[in-house]
Amino acid sequence: MKYTMQSTKYVAKNLIYILPFAIIPALFLAFSTDEGAIFKVLKAVYHGDLRKWTFGELFCAISVFNFGSWQSIVFGILGLLLIVPCVALMMALLEKHFRIGKRTFNGIWEKLNDNFLSTLWYIIVLLAIFEVWSLLLAAFLFLFSRISVAAVAYVLVALVYLAMHVLLLYAIGTVYLWLPCMQITGFRAFEALNYSYQLITPVKWMLIAGQLAVLFSVEILIGLCVAFIRAEIAFFIWTTILYAIIIMTFCVRMQIVYFARDNIERADLLGYYQK
Repeated sequence: MKYTMQSTKYVAKNLIYILPFAIIPALFLAFSTDEGAIFKVLKAVYHGDLRKWTFGELFCAISVFNFGSWQSIVFGILGLLLIVPCVALMMALLEKHFRIGKRTFNGIWEKLNDNFLSTLWYIIVLLAIFEVWSLLLAAFLFLFSRISVAAVAYVLVALVYLAMHVLLLYAIGTVYLWLPCMQITGFRAFEALNYSYQLITPVKWMLIAGQLAVLFSVEILIGLCVAFIRAEIAFFIWTTILYAIIIMTFCVRMQIVYFARDNIERADLLGYYQK
């Protein structure tokens, strides 16, 4: 939880500097989230009849893409396309702040060319991991929801849900420091992956615990919004805020962990500059 707490404090302190890079993709990803599918899944849970679940509804509720309409698919694709330059710029700003203690935007636009391709491949890998995971989770949940004994079905579904979240974060943890390693060291992709894996291994389970708490908190907050505030605009605003927080926290934690594990001194902690 140490790195999660550090990243949370950093985001709160530097919100006005990094929020612009997170809010734009968060808006489009919020548009692509299937509120209806989430509501139907939660309704079946509340009424104690998991057999009402369908595989399609489960997958739409979990996946980045909302396959309920072509507009939602377009918004999801736009969100993923926009997240690449936004994350590339955010990582450039974070690196500058960590290295020399300055939070100005001067010079980060030139870093976009350097960071763009590495960020693109990183996002593609994360998307592939998440979508395969979404498919598997939806399949397992649907399979165990077919069990006729409700108590057994609920227990197995809960265990699968927890185990699959741990698996997701373990898979992401394997490549978690890959992006800052490529951008800071200049190593080639596989060299950076190997080095980043060596850095992350000793703290991987600690990171998983912190990320698991954040992920479950976000999912619970989205579920509460769907269950108790049946208004599309409220859902859109709420999910936009949560997605922006996830993007900022993920990137900041990634940079914090990399600097800590690679023993790089952080100038932002030394107070060289006030802005």
